[in-house]
Amino acid sequence: MRRSLPTVLALGLALGLQPASGQETCSVHDISTEEALPGVILTWDSSFRCQDAPDEGTYQITVRVSNDGKSSHAVTIQDLSLRHTTPRPRGQAPKATAEPQGLPVTVEPGETDSFALNGTYELVRTDEGDKANLHVLAPGEGPDCGGGFELGINVHLRAPGATE
Repeated sequence: MRRSLPTVLALGLALGLQPASGQETCSVHDISTEEALPGVILTWDSSFRCQDAPDEGTYQITVRVSNDGKSSHAVTIQDLSLRHTTPRPRGQAPKATAEPQGLPVTVEPGETDSFALNGTYELVRTDEGDKANLHVLAPGEGPDCGGGFELGINVHLRAPGATE
């Protein structure tokens, strides 16, 4: 389903996540816009907050990506990978998985598309409460312009009472 950029931004802020039963409810916390390739401006849901998360569980987020109407090329997002997790108190990082659904997607200039990211997590205990930060990269390319890029996506899971 494709929508205009203002509609997508409003939906992303309002909805963030459509949870399945037993999954953490996350909301879009930040949206990024940058020139991913020369002449290609992308806007995407780049940060998600999952408040009151239990010590372990599952999550699912929907990432919306818009290609500006003035962009000169379509882009394709191929895959994604969980690069690392933080924090690392006492050298122990949170455990997590991240699996894509709906990739690859090709986003033409002036259009929006989305893909899902889901997985499992275990929080770690910190001085600020139990938490996990998942740092994900979604690589893509502009087939018509021969270049590549990476979209950064962060999922912040917080136990009840955790602070920043």
